[in-house]
Amino acid sequence: MKKKMRLTKVFKVLATFLFIISFLSLASASASAQGHFEFNFHYGRWSINLLRPIIENMLNDALENHLKKNFLEDIQANHPELAEKAYSQNVRFDSSGDNYGVELRWYPGGENGSFSLGLAVEKTTMKVGLPELSADLELENTINKKIANFSGKASGEFLIKPLSFHLSFRWDIFPSSPVHPLITFGVGASGGSALEQSTLTYNYQGRLKITGEPEESYSGGDTKSLKQLKDEREAEGNNFPLPGFFPFVQLDLGLKVKVSRNFHLWLTGGIWDGFLVRGGLSLRL
Repeated sequence: MKKKMRLTKVFKVLATFLFIISFLSLASASASAQGHFEFNFHYGRWSINLLRPIIENMLNDALENHLKKNFLEDIQANHPELAEKAYSQNVRFDSSGDNYGVELRWYPGGENGSFSLGLAVEKTTMKVGLPELSADLELENTINKKIANFSGKASGEFLIKPLSFHLSFRWDIFPSSPVHPLITFGVGASGGSALEQSTLTYNYQGRLKITGEPEESYSGGDTKSLKQLKDEREAEGNNFPLPGFFPFVQLDLGLKVKVSRNFHLWLTGGIWDGFLVRGGLSLRL
């Protein structure tokens, strides 16, 4: 059954892309005779690690009160006499992913035209997370003044793999040159199922040492889709809205190399709901 479901999804994507090609072919019949098509395959690497220092500082501030509160609640459930004395934490952020797709571009100005319009089908994997979050909490017994120390580590990850459709506008600068720059602006979207099927994973562990008492261990973790989290929250009477689509914004700069009249290579880098560097192979039709 699973194989049939995967094949059905592939056929839907192929059918959609064939429709796009047919539509552009029909459009070109009524356009200028010098109009030119270009078909390309591409692959790239995605991340937002260029913003890592800023994100880590923001997360460190945003998570401090929340994490400390959770740690204290777990500890005080067993030891209500313990109160916070000092707290410190360290947050490390990381992100990774890739992108691949196929695209059909139309150059209305012909072989050496500058402007082109593109339609693409893209598959992007986007993973953002906290591979390491460490915290140290010092507590004091309000009755006998004994000192306790809690050391904890946690990690979490959000993973989404949208299949999306894109419209882009490109300008080749000095297009007749064998090597020339290009700039692309585009928008795209994936269906709401991409968000529902995305997953959130977390786990934590910690040790509590109280002077003169045996060490205690704390641990936990889980993996859930946003759809599961939404259903759970709504079953509790809480609102958990999810948008009906997942948007993309594209803005990148690059270089194109004409290996031959019908065979081109290109490399671009820029914004793709984060930062994306990718290369491609283009065939002039």
